[in-house]
Amino acid sequence: MVNKPNILLVDSINEESRQIVKILSDKYSVHIEEEYGGAADYMERECPGLVLLNAGRGEEDSYDILRAWKADPRYAEIPVVLLLESRENEAGSRGIQAGAVDLIVKPVPDEVIRLRVEKTLELAGLHKRVEHKEEQLDQLSLQSVMTIAHAIDAKDRYADGRTVRVAMCCAEIARKLGWDEKRVEDLYYVALLHDIGNIAVEDAILNKPSELTEEEYELVKQHTVIGSEMVKDTSFIPGVEEGVRYHHEHYDGRGYDGLVGKDIPKIARIIAVADAYEAMVSNRAYRKKMPAEQVKKELQTGRGSQFDPEVVDALMELLEEGLVIDEKNAEQNFESKERLGEIGKLLRDVFTETVHEIQNELEKDSLTGFLNRNYFEGKINTYLMSPNAHGTFFMMDLDNFKYVNDTYGHTAGDTLIIEFANVLKENTRENDYVCRMGGDEFAIFFPGLDKDHVIRQRAENIIRLFKLKRTELGFDKCSVSIGIFTKYVGSSEVTCESLYGYADKALYFVKNNGKDDYYLYSHMSFDDRNAHLLDDQMNLPQIIAQVTERKYRKGAYLVEYDRFTYIYQFIVRNLERSCQEVQIILLSLDMEEGADVSSEKVEDSMMLLEAAVTHSLRRGDVTTRLSAAQQIVILMDTNDENGHMVAERIVSKYNSLTGDRGIPVSYDISEIPVESPGEDRRER
Repeated sequence: MVNKPNILLVDSINEESRQIVKILSDKYSVHIEEEYGGAADYMERECPGLVLLNAGRGEEDSYDILRAWKADPRYAEIPVVLLLESRENEAGSRGIQAGAVDLIVKPVPDEVIRLRVEKTLELAGLHKRVEHKEEQLDQLSLQSVMTIAHAIDAKDRYADGRTVRVAMCCAEIARKLGWDEKRVEDLYYVALLHDIGNIAVEDAILNKPSELTEEEYELVKQHTVIGSEMVKDTSFIPGVEEGVRYHHEHYDGRGYDGLVGKDIPKIARIIAVADAYEAMVSNRAYRKKMPAEQVKKELQTGRGSQFDPEVVDALMELLEEGLVIDEKNAEQNFESKERLGEIGKLLRDVFTETVHEIQNELEKDSLTGFLNRNYFEGKINTYLMSPNAHGTFFMMDLDNFKYVNDTYGHTAGDTLIIEFANVLKENTRENDYVCRMGGDEFAIFFPGLDKDHVIRQRAENIIRLFKLKRTELGFDKCSVSIGIFTKYVGSSEVTCESLYGYADKALYFVKNNGKDDYYLYSHMSFDDRNAHLLDDQMNLPQIIAQVTERKYRKGAYLVEYDRFTYIYQFIVRNLERSCQEVQIILLSLDMEEGADVSSEKVEDSMMLLEAAVTHSLRRGDVTTRLSAAQQIVILMDTNDENGHMVAERIVSKYNSLTGDRGIPVSYDISEIPVESPGEDRRER
């Protein structure tokens, strides 16, 4: 019988720790110790392959305990993974500095903790297998630098390959300055590690699309201090501590630590210029990349103030010569036999694969395989940086999902979630972004989709297919409501947060008007809607003439309320036989020409107007959005007096919903005209 690898869990014996044991017990032998002393005795006696240490127990300082273990030759080689209660940067950086090999923030999905434990043990085993080969130690260390660079970039979803590009730019600048190849190579490896301290910075801060707060900026600034502490004993790369610590210094002394001019180490001055250059020519979380001429202008502006003039001049010469930075060729630059070997390549591959696997696991919702919210928003914000970026955002909520969980149990709820996920997979393309926002909320972003009829078809398909699925499962009470917002080419720039906000308003409208339906927040770009808002206003005689005209002349003025015209024609034909009275009401937002009214306020007012209309109508009445600021209503079997009463009721309801915040609304009313029996209805 093969013995299972031994893992020590240092934690209180409670439901959470028992769950961890249950998760890991199929592949590992897990032992729990509640006291630090007992844990040390167990490590000396059994020498576990891995220790999981809860850092938030509130007893002795677990970081001091960890440092003590790492200083003790008996325990120093045992890898320790910290279990954190929160994502606080201070906790993460303290854990890394104390000697932890990894950090796991609770609660964590089962599959993720399995993966992290498995890969940590795998890497620990690999390290042990190569320890006796002292002559290859430098090779292994240098290959690990490339691996660490990949890990640093993996934290920033906008920075794929960024660290390698900075390092390559540094190497080219150093050559232009006349450095020999040995110094160039050392600088290259220092530059690969220059942002290693970002490992201890919260992902949400690194990827924040808006301006950092003062507190967040101070946390980011700590990455140079943390990084220099992490590499201070790395003797095989000359100058690494100085490069990591001082690459954010300004030549005029206005940097992080206030060093001035040539007091700043030369390698740090080169990294500062290369780092700034790479940031300007790439899309970042907070802005789009700059045009080439603007980049050159920024470099010249910073020459002598932010940057070393000599380094800027060298880079400007390289740019004039047509400098191209291609990280795909990075490994070819320094793969000398003296410093790289087969074992080093193996270590790099293992680390790189581990980073990618863990990154993939953290991106995805474990139940559906969809993106989680952080990565979903990041991918959309990256896409929206592209010129002419456009697309449609669906916000979806499963109605009465709590009822299913409470009545049939969470297993049934999970089954329903999975079936709904399958419906979404059937209605999305490979390049669409799909997210489980949490619980029973989902979102989709369709890049490049802005055709109204296709958008409606997608929504209708999702609702129809889910109805079939839920009926098969016997969960008829659970349905799906969808709020939709479209960003058009040329419209105002938006972020994922904006898309979510507008779609969520549309979803709110659906939830308050019967559920199991969809609603489009807007049908045109904000810019177009502002430009043509007043031009689109129509009076009631124009509308009657227009929809009547469609009956005779094919293709006459197709508008967004196309279906409404056919309903109108159907009513007119029936009126010829029934002799009923039918009233038509036109409701319009009153906006003076030139008034400064935001598009968002117009849309919010229209949503509330539609809510007022639907609450005031009978089952047989009909309504539709006519334009960005008009709603039209047909009142069946209603005379003029009653029609006015309904119109006044709608306006009153609208006013109660908007209070003082809404745009004033007015109405016009008329009886629908009926043709005389002898009138010729052929095309004219």
